[in-house]
Amino acid sequence: MSVENIHLIWLQGQGCTGDTVALTHSSHPDLMGVLTGILPEVSGITLDYHPTVMPSWGKDAVEVLERAATGELDPYILILEGAIPDESKAKETGGFWCVVGEKEGKIYTVNHWIDTLAKDAVAVVAAGTCASYGGIPRGNPNPTGAKGLLDYLGRKWRSKLNLPVICAAGCPVSGQNLVEILVHLVLTVRGVLPPPELDEYHRPKFIYGYKVHRICPRAGFFAHGDDSEDFGEPYCMGLLGCKGPIAHCNVPARGFNSGVGGCTTVGAICIGCTEPEFPDHPFSPFLAKAPAGVYVKDTIKELIGHIRAGLHRLKRREI
Repeated sequence: MSVENIHLIWLQGQGCTGDTVALTHSSHPDLMGVLTGILPEVSGITLDYHPTVMPSWGKDAVEVLERAATGELDPYILILEGAIPDESKAKETGGFWCVVGEKEGKIYTVNHWIDTLAKDAVAVVAAGTCASYGGIPRGNPNPTGAKGLLDYLGRKWRSKLNLPVICAAGCPVSGQNLVEILVHLVLTVRGVLPPPELDEYHRPKFIYGYKVHRICPRAGFFAHGDDSEDFGEPYCMGLLGCKGPIAHCNVPARGFNSGVGGCTTVGAICIGCTEPEFPDHPFSPFLAKAPAGVYVKDTIKELIGHIRAGLHRLKRREI
């Protein structure tokens, strides 16, 4: 499929704009490099609508979304940041939860634009855990009835190019991860790459294929039986509430901004913010220990692996 220009439409629902902030800190490639066409493979991308960074406002901003709805911006990738509220609950008292524009006295909700634009998008991306699964707005007791795109559109939903909802989870998602996912989808739309392989929660496996516990820089201490009992110690933080054994995230290995940072790298525990259940059980309370069973399972696997490797080392190696 030969596509010269691809448009990005970025909506914001119930969120803190943290995913946008993270996006602006991406590198290799960075956001400006992508949008200015420095990389020939992904040139021709325009960010037509983003309420935080776009210069247009008021009815001029709404008109951008209307142009997308009438096909003037085809093909476009629809991106959502933040959760989606249940507007029917707000209507019961004559109100609304999340407005994305107003024109001639008519209020447009984020739900309206998702319903209007998703059906003609070549791909739909949930930027962050709130957009993917509901995140913090959906957390118990969930007064607004918030949910993520995966539940709102459904697991069987498909885009114009027959792609399911793509979940770029994280609270916030690493800007680097998000840009790489978007670039991959652009190349998919252009027929250069196949669609990214997804896990059961629609996260791209090339980003979320490993659990934190396996790629954490402190993993060697766990294997050696060294555990931190207080924050500030350099060992495995499982006793301090780290959810690394039950969370899928590559940040401990690649860093957050330009290869720097990452929760366990800088001395904080993983709170499992890339997972569908976050921030509820088993990821809360944040300082509560992860289920013991996962550590028992990992310990047994480690023991079997060490015994197998030890026996193998007794054999003479032929070169």
